[in-house]
Amino acid sequence: MQRAETWFMRLAALTLAALVTACAGVPRDTSLPIDDPNEDFNRKVFAVNQAILHPPATVVKALPTPVIDRLRDVDDNLKEPRIFANDILQGRMNAAGITFARFLFNSTFGLGGLFDVAGPGGLPKQTGDFGQTLFVWGVPAGTYVVRPYFGPATQRDAVGGTVDLVADPVGLSLGVFGWKAAVAAGGLSAVVRLGLLKEAEDSSIDFYSFLRSDYYQIRRADLRESLGLPAITESPATSSPATALPKAAPALSQ
Repeated sequence: MQRAETWFMRLAALTLAALVTACAGVPRDTSLPIDDPNEDFNRKVFAVNQAILHPPATVVKALPTPVIDRLRDVDDNLKEPRIFANDILQGRMNAAGITFARFLFNSTFGLGGLFDVAGPGGLPKQTGDFGQTLFVWGVPAGTYVVRPYFGPATQRDAVGGTVDLVADPVGLSLGVFGWKAAVAAGGLSAVVRLGLLKEAEDSSIDFYSFLRSDYYQIRRADLRESLGLPAITESPATSSPATALPKAAPALSQ
């Protein structure tokens, strides 16, 4: 069994290397125009996700703000090792150093990540996921998809999110339990995000379009950060870049 797993990991690594080599010359377009040719199918998946995640999201929306903040800080802290690894893969050593320090401070002085003491101390949260890493390596974005349970992504980010999930350092250190915890954490991100956007959902004519636009806007800023550029969005519908909105919550399961 272990031999088969080793073979599979080697094959996956070789396949990824071949993909990266083939895509090395692809321009890295941070404008990331919306590309949703399978909207009808995506809307059906979105409806199922809403049916599953809407009740807990409604509960989250009703929670006191300090409780929501603690959930978000714990979720952020669990992602720090993953962010650190991807910052290294992207060659962003300064971001990796900040992320390492954040995890150290928040895991100790922040009571296991319940409180973000690093941010106010001058160590802001960094971006870093395998979807970003694939972008830096030249892999094209692909079309927009809505993943069951995990929500919006491009095809590139869907692959990246899967790699982040199965290769999450925290999950790997805890074995099977850690993998289950990583899946649960992905759902937590989705629920917290939807809970914070509950007011927008209630006032939105088309919440699907709202979430899609929100995802692309945040993702453009993330891609710019991965190249060491200012975190601004470049909307294909405008002639000049616009400053990105503050990231009040993590995007749906990165």
